[in-house]
Amino acid sequence: MGDTIISMCRQVSVVSFPLMAAALGVSSAAQAQVDDNDGEVVREARPSRSVENVLREEHALFSDRLTIEPGINYSYSDRSQLALRGFLALDAIFLGEINVDNVKSHITTFDLSTRYGLTDRLELGLNIPFVYRSSTYQTIGKGFSTELNSERSVDDAGLGDISASLSYRLLPETQTRPDVVVNMGVRAPTGTDPYGIPTRTEKFSSQNADGEERNTNLTVPAELPTGNGVWAVTAGASVLKTLDPAIVFANLGYTYNIEESFDDISASDGQQPGKVDLGDSIRAGFGTAFALNERLSLSLSYSHEYIQKSETTQGGVSNEVIGSDASVGVFSLGGTYALNDSTSVVTSLGIGLTDDASDISLTFRMPFQP
Repeated sequence: MGDTIISMCRQVSVVSFPLMAAALGVSSAAQAQVDDNDGEVVREARPSRSVENVLREEHALFSDRLTIEPGINYSYSDRSQLALRGFLALDAIFLGEINVDNVKSHITTFDLSTRYGLTDRLELGLNIPFVYRSSTYQTIGKGFSTELNSERSVDDAGLGDISASLSYRLLPETQTRPDVVVNMGVRAPTGTDPYGIPTRTEKFSSQNADGEERNTNLTVPAELPTGNGVWAVTAGASVLKTLDPAIVFANLGYTYNIEESFDDISASDGQQPGKVDLGDSIRAGFGTAFALNERLSLSLSYSHEYIQKSETTQGGVSNEVIGSDASVGVFSLGGTYALNDSTSVVTSLGIGLTDDASDISLTFRMPFQP
């Protein structure tokens, strides 16, 4: 009788261990079922949905199921006393003078991401974005008054730059070692490039005695780009470690933009062919997430990206684009909630901490596995 009770207790202990671990949000490495006789790992239990969401968003999940992840991102930035000659948005270059005192930019991106774990160490990803942009340009001097402003808005929409990535788990997580993943990717210039976009001068006040328009001080672009216009290759690495009940993660990456030739790279009239060498960028980030229960997790993170100066080449002469370098620092608050075993809701609020970052960025995503 006593032996039977002891045997039943052992069975309950073996079954409950992975369930308790999953409820606490620990990693799959810590959820392994252990054989009572020799202590060897016989199988790994599936992590909780909250942990899977953290892995998917901050690291790599390596699930053997297809993940489809539609999402929407909205970002807003307000720049004062700005003469646009460099980064307009989306890491894009606008080669021309736009003399304005204030620019308010709204960018809404609808995208569809798909991920699939080819093996327990290899994951393939694809992202297809659709971008809607609206910018409002303001300047002082309407009617030659120092108190009246001129204002015009420009909006555009279209396909963005499509990207693909490949992630490889270099080292799986253990009790003393973090999970290490390396990744590579490529970005194709499928969006509208920002080079050679003409400008137009807005005229608001009445004509003078000679019939000439006055107050031609507001110059705005005729359209807005939705992409960078060049091919890019990215490489990076990320680490993740479970420190029950927290999960800490960090990442480092580099983007190399390939120099490209264009028929026109100037906002002036006429074709002015040339080459554009968009500045490469290096990025780093770190953060922590808390699996509060089986379905809910919260995260805090910070990311920083430094973008080098871009260069243009015309007639064999290369010139740096002044003002095209940028330092982008963003603090993010995020959360995930698993609606069921196949669908989750992911939210993130980004707050720009540097002048080059968007003032605010809000993201909603809904990954699901059919």
